[in-house]
Amino acid sequence: MSEPVIPIEHLTTAADVARLADEARVAGRIGLDTEFLWERTYAPVPCLVQVATAHRVAIIDPIAGVDVAPIADLVADPEVEILMHAPAADLILFARRFGVRPTRIFDVQLVAGFVGLGTSLAYDRLTERVLGIRLAHDETFSNWVKRPLSPTQIAYAADDVRHLHAIVAKLAHEVAARGRSAWVAAELARRYDSSVRATDPRQAYLKLSRRGRLSGRQLALLREVAAWREAEAQAADLPVGWILKDPTLIEIARTSPRDADAIGRVRGAGGLSRAARERLLGAIAAGLAAEPIEPPRDVPRALAGRVAAASELAAVLLRARCDAADIAAELVATRTDLERYVELVLTDAGDEHPLAHGWRAELVGHELRDLIAGRIALATLTQPPYLSVIRRE
Repeated sequence: MSEPVIPIEHLTTAADVARLADEARVAGRIGLDTEFLWERTYAPVPCLVQVATAHRVAIIDPIAGVDVAPIADLVADPEVEILMHAPAADLILFARRFGVRPTRIFDVQLVAGFVGLGTSLAYDRLTERVLGIRLAHDETFSNWVKRPLSPTQIAYAADDVRHLHAIVAKLAHEVAARGRSAWVAAELARRYDSSVRATDPRQAYLKLSRRGRLSGRQLALLREVAAWREAEAQAADLPVGWILKDPTLIEIARTSPRDADAIGRVRGAGGLSRAARERLLGAIAAGLAAEPIEPPRDVPRALAGRVAAASELAAVLLRARCDAADIAAELVATRTDLERYVELVLTDAGDEHPLAHGWRAELVGHELRDLIAGRIALATLTQPPYLSVIRRE
């Protein structure tokens, strides 16, 4: 006999939202998802907020003027576990619109990687794999701004939180059965706890491609003008690319224009207002006055060859250990992560790397260090696990 379907509630007043938030605090957890628009603004615009306790499923419509601040406050409450699926964009919404930071997030997509389900399953596929429930997910590209919302849209949105408690219960049980609860807690804390803060505007330059061609002085200037762009975009609530495109920032850093007219001659900067150019000049001046940033060093050719060769072997061992443990390899290390770890080991440059600590080191990191250092060798087998580790004398 199937469980009765919990009806969808529409919370239409601030008091309704506050009461549900209070219930979540008492229970210590809540399922959360949002639908938002993020095409013409610096911060995502919340169009709908969906929440679920163990016994209630509700939607909140901020476009209709309903205050969702009590739900935002839960995101920062260390006493409340927030159950979500792939929440990165949702958390940006809460950080930029409400100024809150995550404290206790349970990301079901991430945790699925610890029990052999990979780390990229869409919510409907994850629900089917974990609970055997098929969702009708046909509203992925809905217009969530237009009102009224259709019954199909509302049902779709509610389904995104309806099953979160059951999914978490199943995943947590499976994680515990495999002895990985501490691993999961450590990884969730690493990614989502209060140490995760809004992006520092002065780190925005690190996202720009082609910066590797700049000198240390030019990189310092790029850091300041990229931070200026973030501030301009935030103040105007516009996408950063609508202020200036990335190639224009790179060109400004390269040429360091010294007056408003010179800025206007940089390709892509001609549309800036006179006031914006003056503010940009202040950022340029700050960049010129700052200490140069040491550019990323080029790996010597001989070392690059060793890193490339050792990384290929390391990738084989990583994949074998992850397959044997039924854990997603991409959860343990990306190719870039692996190459960086190989370089650190080969140059004896310290152990400030995720593979050198915690559950990653326990799973494969220590063994990778031995492989890179030549203390073990690999050989193939004709049957599972198809790989033999041979310790050298």
